[in-house]
Amino acid sequence: MDTKLKILITIPIVILVLLFIGLLLPARWSVERSVYIQAPPTTIYPLVANFKEGWTQWSAFDYEDPAIKYAYSGPLEGEGASRSWVSAKMGNGSQTITKADPLSGVEFELLMEGNSFRMKGEIIFTPSGEGTQVKWRDSGDVGANPVYRYLALFMDKFMGETFEKSLDSLKRKAEEKQEPGPAED
Repeated sequence: MDTKLKILITIPIVILVLLFIGLLLPARWSVERSVYIQAPPTTIYPLVANFKEGWTQWSAFDYEDPAIKYAYSGPLEGEGASRSWVSAKMGNGSQTITKADPLSGVEFELLMEGNSFRMKGEIIFTPSGEGTQVKWRDSGDVGANPVYRYLALFMDKFMGETFEKSLDSLKRKAEEKQEPGPAED
């Protein structure tokens, strides 16, 4: 058997094996990071429950494409607050807060155009000492597509660093709000 024929037989076999292995990989993925913020939940809440005036102060995702265009709908803050975006770099999508509580945090749903990517997000507040432990978790299900299942293995690597940058920025913004202003005469 010559080399070209061996290659022609081997390539489809390798592809089939990779597809089969992909079907065995988990469809669900999750990315989670947390930070301790020296502020009460009620100080942090407006920053995470308001896409227009809150998220833009701390979310590193909002600055990955300088040309991104946002549109806002629903209430300004809390459950039902929504934004959509158009971005050549990141794709078009929308995000809606589905649950909001000033003491426990927010839950949201993010949907990319064409239902190609859907995820649930949570920013959870847990009061601790003089501050708040803030946990950000995004999770989703890529379905039966074996290629997407391979991608799901790397979601933590794709998103984790941006979570960390965002939470560090959220910490700075919330703690700045806690700092006492100048003394009045």
